[in-house]
Order: sequence, then C-alpha cells, then structure tokens
Amino acid sequence: MSTTQPGMFQCGSCKKNYKRLDHLARHVRSRVFASSIDSVLVAYLLYLDTQTKPYKCHVCPKAFTRPDLLKRHVAGHGSQAGDSSVAEQPRYMPGRVGKACKACSTNHLRCSDEKPCRRCQEKGIECKWNDSMDLDSDFQSEEPQQDEAIFSQDDGSSSMSAFPDHNSIGSTSGSSVMEQPSLDILTPQTSHSLFQNLDPSMNTNIDPLFFPLPDLNLLSGGWANPNANDVDMYTYNQLDDIDLRFLDSYNTSIPFEVRSIQPTPRGAQTPRAASHTDPGEPAAMCTEAFQNSHWKFRPNAKDHAGAEEHNLSLPATDSAYPSPESGVALDSNTRVTSAKLEGPARDRILMMVVNSCRSDHLSKAVASFPSAELLDTLLQYYLTSPVTHATSFIHAASFNPNEKRPELVAAMAACGAVLTSDPALSKLGYAIQECLRIAVAKHWEQDNSLVRDLQLTQAFVITLEMGIWSGLPRKVEIAESFFNPVLTMMRRDGKFKRSVYSQSKTMQSPGLVSREEWFQWVEDESFKRLAFRMLSHDANTSAALLVSPSVSYAEVLLPFPEHADLWTAASLEQWNSLKASRRQDEPLFVADVIDDPDILNNHTDSVDSYVAIMAVLSCTWTMCWEYLQLSSLQRSRPRRWNTLVTEMRKDELLKLLGHLKLSLSADTSSNPEIQMRLELALLHLHMPFEDIQIFAGMEGPERARAVYPTVRDWVKSESARHTIFHAAQIMHIAKHSPRGSMRGPMAIILYHASLAFWVYGLLSDQSSLSRALSQNIYLDEADSIALQRFKGFGQGQPCIRWRTEIQGEGEVVISVPLSQPDKVMEAVMGIVSSNFTGMSVPHLTEKLVQLMEELENSAKRKLDA
Repeated sequence: MSTTQPGMFQCGSCKKNYKRLDHLARHVRSRVFASSIDSVLVAYLLYLDTQTKPYKCHVCPKAFTRPDLLKRHVAGHGSQAGDSSVAEQPRYMPGRVGKACKACSTNHLRCSDEKPCRRCQEKGIECKWNDSMDLDSDFQSEEPQQDEAIFSQDDGSSSMSAFPDHNSIGSTSGSSVMEQPSLDILTPQTSHSLFQNLDPSMNTNIDPLFFPLPDLNLLSGGWANPNANDVDMYTYNQLDDIDLRFLDSYNTSIPFEVRSIQPTPRGAQTPRAASHTDPGEPAAMCTEAFQNSHWKFRPNAKDHAGAEEHNLSLPATDSAYPSPESGVALDSNTRVTSAKLEGPARDRILMMVVNSCRSDHLSKAVASFPSAELLDTLLQYYLTSPVTHATSFIHAASFNPNEKRPELVAAMAACGAVLTSDPALSKLGYAIQECLRIAVAKHWEQDNSLVRDLQLTQAFVITLEMGIWSGLPRKVEIAESFFNPVLTMMRRDGKFKRSVYSQSKTMQSPGLVSREEWFQWVEDESFKRLAFRMLSHDANTSAALLVSPSVSYAEVLLPFPEHADLWTAASLEQWNSLKASRRQDEPLFVADVIDDPDILNNHTDSVDSYVAIMAVLSCTWTMCWEYLQLSSLQRSRPRRWNTLVTEMRKDELLKLLGHLKLSLSADTSSNPEIQMRLELALLHLHMPFEDIQIFAGMEGPERARAVYPTVRDWVKSESARHTIFHAAQIMHIAKHSPRGSMRGPMAIILYHASLAFWVYGLLSDQSSLSRALSQNIYLDEADSIALQRFKGFGQGQPCIRWRTEIQGEGEVVISVPLSQPDKVMEAVMGIVSSNFTGMSVPHLTEKLVQLMEELENSAKRKLDA
C-alpha cells in the first residue's frame, strides 16, 4: 500500500501536517483554546485573525477571503431585503444551509435553516436533526472531538461550550459571570481593563502579559517546505465542496466575532426554541388583525362623503334608549361658558348641515336633528373633557356659541358627541364632522380671504383631530392628507414665526386696557395657541401612523403663550388685575428650552407650562424621528456615514430627554400625557419599532421572515432591555391615569409599549434554569441599582406587577415575567379594561385591544409549540 504524501502545512508545536491551510488554522485554534490562557486574550487573537480577510461586505461588517464568497454573500442580502432589482441581476446558487436534517441529508436534497424544514413538513415526515450534524460532519479530522467542538454553532452565534471551565481560569463565580458587560472589539490598549472586568478578584497590579502567549511559530515558523510540491501557497485556492461548506458558515455569521463571546456557566446553555420554528408564524396569525386596523384603508364603491348622512338623525326614544341626553354624563355645575346655545344658533348649524348633504336624507335629518339643549350639552362636554384640553386653545371667557361661526360650534359639539362613546351620539358626531369637512372647504373656495379666519381654522383642526383618533381607516387617511392644506395656510400667514407675534401694546401698556384691546390680545393669543396645537397634533400623528412629521422643529420660531391664568381669566377686570400683578419677562422660545430645559422653571409666572412642555416634546419627537430615519437607512443601505455620527446623535437626544425629565416641575411631571410622551420618545430611541411591527405581521409572513434576523439580534442587545424598561414605565403611568383617558394618543403609546413586551418575551433566550436562579426585577418600579444592573448587564428576570381578581382572595398583586408574553399582553389589556370600567370603550382603543388579543394568542401558540 503506497504511503500518502504528507501535507505541506505543519503545526509548529506538535509537528502534525495538514493538506489545507484552514485545517491547520483550526488545529492551531484548538490548541489555543485548550491551553489555560484567559478567554479575553483568545478573543483578541481571534479578532486579529479575522483581519486577514480583505474582501469586506458593503452592507454588513463581515469579511471574506475570496471575492466569489463575497459576491454570493452580497446576493443573499438582496434576497433577504426583497429588493426587486435582485431579479434582474445574474442568478447565483443559493448558499448552503448550516445544518441539514437527517432525511434531507440521506436523500441528498436541499434543506432549510428553519427547523423543522419545509420539505419534511410538506411530506408529513418527522424532521430529525441534532448538534452532531455540524458543518464538517462528513470530514473526519485527526482531532475530531477537539476541533469540531470549537466550531459547533447554535443559531448563528459562536458557541463557547468548548472553552475551559472558568474555575481553571480564575475564581470568577457563576454569578459574577452573569454580571459582565458585553465586550466591544478589543484593542491592545483595552485588553488590560477587560481582564479586570471579567474577573473582579484578579489582582489589578498583574500585567495581562503574564499569561502564557501561544508560540508565534504556530502560524509562521513551522511550515513544511513548499518547494517539495512546487505550490505557491498564496495562490492555492483549489477548494472542494467540503471547503465551501466550512467557509459558507462565514456567510451567515462571524464565528469569532468578539461581541458574541459571553462566558456562560456550564449547563446553563439550552437550544433556542425559536430556531426550530417558522419566524413568520406569529405574523401569519396577526396579519388579518393588522389588515382590519385603522392603518389599512381598503376603499370600495360604498365609501363616499354622503355615506354617513343617515346618522344625522337620532333614533327614536324607547325603553332601551330613553333620550340622547342619557348618554352624556355631565355635571351641571361644570359649565365653562356662561351663555347657552339657543335656537337661532342651532338653526344655523342645521342650515350648514343641509347645504352639505345630498337631498336623499334631508327630510329625515331636519326632522330628527338634535335640539339646542343637546347641542349645548355636547359643547360643554367637549370644553370640560380632560382628554381634549380644549380650553388650551379655545378662549372660554369670550366664547359665546350664539355669536361664533356655526362651523366652530358644530365641530365642538360633534367632538363632544364622539367623546361620550355612546353609539348613537358617536355616529351623529362623525356624520356632522363629514359635513364640516365639506362646509369649511366651501367657505375657503368661495372667499379666499377666509383662509386667514381664526374660527374656520379652529373648526377644521378639530375635525382633523376627530378623524385621526376615530379608529376608522377612511377617516384616518382623510385626516392625515387634509392636514397639509391647513398647515400651509398657517405657515404662509407666518403663524410659526416670531415677527407676527411681536409683543403687543396691550401687554406693554402699564394701565388698564379696553375691551377692544383685550379682544385683540385674545385673537393673537388664540392663533399662537392654535399653532402649538397643530404642532402637537402633527407629532402625535407621526407617532401613531409612523410617518414623517410635517412641521420641522427648526421652523417653530414663535414665542410661548402667556401664562394660563391670564388665558383663563373669566372677565376683562380679572385679566387686568392679573396683568398688573405679573412681571413682564422676555419671550421664551422652543429653542431656548431645548438648549437649557431648566430655563422653563424660571418663567413659570409668564409662560403656559403645559403648552410649552408639549411643544418641546413635539419638537424632540421630530428630532428623534430624524435619528430613526438615519439609523434605518444605515441598516438597510451601504454605509456612507460612520455609525459614530448616528450614535453621538442618539446620545445627545437621550441626554436632552433625561434633562427634560429631571427639570419638569411638580405640576407638569404629574400630568400622565406629558409623562407618556416623554417615555415614548425614549422607547423609540432604543427600538427598531417599524421592524418589530413588521415582524408582528403588519406586512405579512414573508416580510416578517425577512426582518426576523434584525429583530432577533436586537432582542439580545442592551437597547432591548432599555426599551422594555421604558415600556414598563408607560404601563405604570397608564395604571394611574384618570378614568377614561386611555384613548387617542395615550392608547397608541400603550400599544407601542405592549408590542415591545411581546417581541422581547417571544424572542428572548432565557432558559428555565436561568430564570429559576435569577432575581425578579420589576421594571414598573422607580429606577434602582437592580434595574441598572439589568439594563446594563442583563442580570435578573424582568417582570411587571399586575393587579387581578382571584376568586376567594379578592384583588391581589401578582408578578408577571416577560418570558410569558401572553400573560403580559393580558395584563396590558387589563389596564385598558379597568380604565373604562362602567364606560364604553372608544373605537380606536377597542381596535388596539383586539390587536393585542391576537398578539396574545400568537404568543400562547408559539410558547405551547
């Protein structure tokens, strides 16, 4: 029997020969791992080894040794992103899977990375796979048990099970290992501090270089003579299928990326359940719920402006519906305006409705149109509602419904009808809103000078607010698109600039002012407050619909409104008295507060704090949206800019929001709307919300599978832990919010928080053993050392508290871990239910709760599987 020719590549330590360079490199790594040097030094050496790959991907940080591997890897990016241009490019063979099942391997058929694989599911046979079927299972090396263990992979991340036990490295205990932060890419300058971080008990005076370094001859000095075979090792690239299967693992992961090395105690690792199931399964269950949500409008021939005109007439009274007023819970002592709406004003509203209706429903609408008393009750309900904050931009002291334009009075009454959540009154309100949209536009078309009319603009903005928060897809889409015309009118009139609001003679006059001067001040102040109202509405719409804000933070140049006491003064005499007792400070602007949030506390006597804080939060949201768009572009497109730029911007925004949070006064910090808006901005800075919503099923199972790797990697990051902390804070605020307030923007914010809980609980990799040994960390509490450890290092099991009724025990507080996303979603829905105890749930809130129920069911089925 002829002897085989020894390989040209020789180990400098044990003198073993190999025919291929990658086999020698693997052998050398196995010797390095088997030695007793510290794991951080190993990681540093491996990092240096990866720098020998000159062909780098322009989409992700992976690099390759050959251009053909890079070309195949880039083609995979195009197929994952669903780029239509990929079809026009030359077709390449799909990459090999990391692990084939036994059935596909036996029959030499192509398998898939998702287990159980699709072929076995279609054939109805059992899909078997195990960790022993590794990338090089058909290649028996000279040290199979040692070499192969190093390269065993689980779900695309490097396994560290082959590392020596930590007891042999140092005295680091299992608990201290869990406290280690994630490692950034090492440099020689940082290796010393990282040695100390990994083992706190290590003497700080010990030089890291005292560890035995591997012999440099392992790679450079002990190679066999290449002249014997006359082969140029730098051009040796005759790789067979086995080589490609080994190298193909670099196309799906970076086996030696230092960021993925996390020392874990032996026995604590468990296979990921999610890697063996279809990533698009939760999306498939929730897609229909998203299609029926307020985000998706599917028009048909029955959708038109007159489709709701039959709702202009109230139903006949009977035992089940005694009177329309029975659906309005209004205290008679809470009137805001002294004048009541009378018959002539009601007739003008009816005339406006008739002129906007088709002839088919005129007779019925005229016969059953609401009475003046009902319209007045709905008007007061709108003005006194804590949800609308209507008196922040409507001057109640000078408001007389009998003297104002019927469009404004009708808009206020219609919004009040919708706020009651009574089915008949809500339909009436939305029918009037549809008429108003047409009536106001007719006025502007017939007389262009009316585009500067305050009351018509106020009426139109109220109808837009009703449409956006209606939860009805058609109204949402119309309200989103019709905001631009009224914004353009205000913008062209200069209402967002300082020059229009130069300090008037009314405020500069030292003496008493006349009624005419007071009315002029009221109109100027009303335009200012209306501009800030539109700014807040624009930011809320952007967060709810995930669209770009229409108002730039750079164009908000108008000063803040005067103090709320001056605005709400009941009479001219009271206004004059308050004006004389207050000092006249220099005007304050949004840019001033963004530059120094503490400055707002120095102007509490001259500025409306609520309007100012809401304006600052709206502009801050616009800045956050700008960062989110840059970050999204950088993830999906070639990196033209350094990530350092976006990360620095994120740090600046986090500092700004943190400073704002600390500088809020006691009155403003107790406002749940302000608190939730602040937490929403912090939430979105830490999470790729659009990708998460796609994974949940917004755009179907196929798109969910495409974004699954991004979402899965995010769940493992520190940003995900910060996200669920802010989500829990939102949940805590919602628990203590006033009754009936979980509607509109606040309901949307709570839904965003619930989605963060859902995806974290569904994809987080927490074994039952680690959960049993971990301390419960309650995220809905105030910040603490334990919470800081969880956010920074992932220590502990994240939980939330939930009050629930248990038969025989009454109301109890239970702990709900985030590893049970179905229970967490049930807790969130319980908050909404308790907020509307004894009340009708608004349509938008009801739709969001239905979506949460689908998410709960998908999580339950996923966990059961």
